[in-house]
Amino acid sequence: MYFYNDLHEKNFYILNLKFPGGIQYEASNYIAAFPEIFNAINYKDVDYSMSPLFALTSWNEDEERHEFTAAQLTGTTKQMCELGLSLYNGYPSDLDYLFSVVKCEELIRVIFQAMKIRTVTFKEFAL
Repeated sequence: MYFYNDLHEKNFYILNLKFPGGIQYEASNYIAAFPEIFNAINYKDVDYSMSPLFALTSWNEDEERHEFTAAQLTGTTKQMCELGLSLYNGYPSDLDYLFSVVKCEELIRVIFQAMKIRTVTFKEFAL
């Protein structure tokens, strides 16, 4: 399994203990474990019954959807978070825009690893 660095891997295991669930949670936790995203989450106010990525959002009444509003997020990490919520619950994510924003090969590997985690096939082969 690919991790951006050792801290990403450590964060992933921590989040899987705090946010247990199926492959939806694991894929979302994998994105949330990316160090820049992990450090942006305020764990004191997080709702442990859903993806930790929701802690980085606020509800937009006009559009009737969650928007990533955490000041610590960059254009790249915001797009990664949108993908993480998409893998968790079908939150709309624009892959064309995602891949136009994310240029770093290591981050592209993170994105593909998150998608692999979300598939049932990955879980079957990981055993």
